[in-house]
Amino acid sequence: MKTTFLKTALLIFITTMFSCEDNTNTNDSTGKDSFSCYVNGKLYIPSAGTGIGGGDIRPFNWSFDEGSNSYINIQGGGEYTVFINIINPKKGINNLKEELKHSLDYGHTGMIVLNEIIYYNTKDNQNNGTITFTELTNTKAIGTFECTLYNDNGDELKVTNGKFNLSLDSRTN
Repeated sequence: MKTTFLKTALLIFITTMFSCEDNTNTNDSTGKDSFSCYVNGKLYIPSAGTGIGGGDIRPFNWSFDEGSNSYINIQGGGEYTVFINIINPKKGINNLKEELKHSLDYGHTGMIVLNEIIYYNTKDNQNNGTITFTELTNTKAIGTFECTLYNDNGDELKVTNGKFNLSLDSRTN
């Protein structure tokens, strides 16, 4: 009896531990206000946090300045913070080629993925990856991205199949 119970409990435990996680990136960049990617093969969709006084904050935000020193930055929260900053962005392919010093570095073109435990970023003068805009205006940013990031030890973090469709509703004002 004990052996049957133990085998059944073990079978349930193993089934639970190895049950399939839905890793399908359903963000096809056709709906507004969507942002997702894979971080080392695991689906990342930003989740909202808790703001001051317990109110929800948006899971991601973006800003775009079309002036002479134009830039766009996109930031998502949750398990990780994913921060992308582009200087002089253009429709089409933009290369992520500079190291960002921190997640508020608006002076360089690059990407960071971090949380309390990890910190990975793009490196200077490397073909780290790209962000491609199919649409870029003051009210909308649609595109894709992928990148290889590095920590201080040289370990790699792959960000793949990144997609976003951002509207004025998700923009930081």
